[in-house]
Amino acid sequence: MAAKDWGIGLVGLGGIARQHLEGYRRQGLRLAAATDVDAATVAGLPQRWSAQWKQPWPWPEAQLTTTLDELLAREDVRVVDVTVPHRLEWRRPVVEAIARAGKPILIQKPLASYLHEARELAAIARDAGVPMMVNQNSLFVPAFTAIEPYLRDPNYLGTPYYCEINNRHWSPPRANHWYETSERWVTAGMAIHHLALVRHWFGDAGTVYCLQARDPSQRAAGDTLGAVSIRFKSGVQALIINNWCHRGSRAGDRSRPHPLEELVIQGDRGSISGDTAQLCVVSDALGEAKLFPKIDGAWFPDAFGHSMRHFIDALDKARPFLCEATDNVKTVAIMEAAYRSAASGDVVRVDQLT
Repeated sequence: MAAKDWGIGLVGLGGIARQHLEGYRRQGLRLAAATDVDAATVAGLPQRWSAQWKQPWPWPEAQLTTTLDELLAREDVRVVDVTVPHRLEWRRPVVEAIARAGKPILIQKPLASYLHEARELAAIARDAGVPMMVNQNSLFVPAFTAIEPYLRDPNYLGTPYYCEINNRHWSPPRANHWYETSERWVTAGMAIHHLALVRHWFGDAGTVYCLQARDPSQRAAGDTLGAVSIRFKSGVQALIINNWCHRGSRAGDRSRPHPLEELVIQGDRGSISGDTAQLCVVSDALGEAKLFPKIDGAWFPDAFGHSMRHFIDALDKARPFLCEATDNVKTVAIMEAAYRSAASGDVVRVDQLT
């Protein structure tokens, strides 16, 4: 069956949904229906999308509705993309309804802000026998997929032992936005991208130590700076820095904003460094030469389209897919360990989390 025959139902039409939609279009995927609780948001979706991407709305036949049940009743909706914010009281009824309808779910990262909530959502899909993939779209970023062959091949890096990701900029204070009223912010909402990525590359985490802070002038309720140190069971160590209170960024001084965070991976025979616009491989195997892998696309919006395409292809061929929800709980566990470490000042063993 062709990928376009897998009609997509999109639940939640906030700003990030337009990145999902353009990702679909670029992958030749089809939107069958879309829904949001806000009628004005639903009605204005085609115009907002067209204004952002400077082209006509590509799915005039798609049903736009304020009723989730109407979307789920459509036979041509064969997979559902959930972009509803990651608050359990908002996500649980949506996931329960989709699971009852028996439709596969792609759910926007993070699965949840707390480990026990992630386990609950994953269990709903598992118990219903419904496939659920978490949209950890960092795994599908063109730059990161371009370097995987060199990362995996010991002829280039040898044995990896260290990884660093550095994301820093200034997040302007905004009152009453849903995520800035959350107790957990930058580590849960942003670093989760990087935690999933390094776990994909280096395996399960052993221990976590974390420092967190928030600039007092920022209105966010939660953390706006997190430095997460991870020791993986594979022996690799990683430092994941998300600093969204870097005032220098306001003057253009050494800013590394998302999605152009800085990446360094070091092995005993070579290294990879750069950002999502350009990454460089140096290696003993290359001598004095440098290798710049070809990057075909950008994080926004291509990673969103690639993740949905990966899920649909796996469903169509009945094969495993990345970021399955029960497995993704292990990524959320790293995030949970980071918050517990920051609160206690102690190193936290991931396997001992309850």
